[in-house]
This record gives sequence, structure tokens and C-alpha cells, in this order.
Amino acid sequence: MPVRMCVVCRGRFEKAELSRVICGGDGEIRLDKTGKAQCRGAYICGECLGTAQKKRALERVFKRRVEPEVYERIIREAEEN
Repeated sequence: MPVRMCVVCRGRFEKAELSRVICGGDGEIRLDKTGKAQCRGAYICGECLGTAQKKRALERVFKRRVEPEVYERIIREAEEN
């Protein structure tokens, strides 16, 4: 199984244990449920989903401002899966 790094805690986990967040071609930041989208992506472990906004992890990765509503939506969608 491939190993990926969480962008918040920098821990290494198996790919299946992480949530992948992408910045699509339309500029929308969303959860990649398939894990195969052809976009810039970032992996976040379940424990770090809540602290990603505080540490501005997605802003650092995607080099753009990320609204609080986007973080809330990603957390909600990740919890549903």
C-alpha cells in the first residue's frame, strides 16, 4: 500500500487512511472521494481535519486563501465517509 504524508502533522500513513483534498481546475477546493482526480492534492489524516484550519494547511499547500466554510464542508464530508 502506498504511503503518503499528512500536510498538517507531517505523519506518514497508508493512503487509504487519509482524506485527499484537491484544488480543481475551476479553483474549487473539495474532498476527492475517489483519490484519483487529476488535480493538485493534499492528504490530511482524520485527527488533523479539525486543526487544518488553525494551521492554515490548505492555504499553504494551494497557495491561496481558503474560506472557513470550505474547511467546515471538507470536515463534514470526510466524517460522512
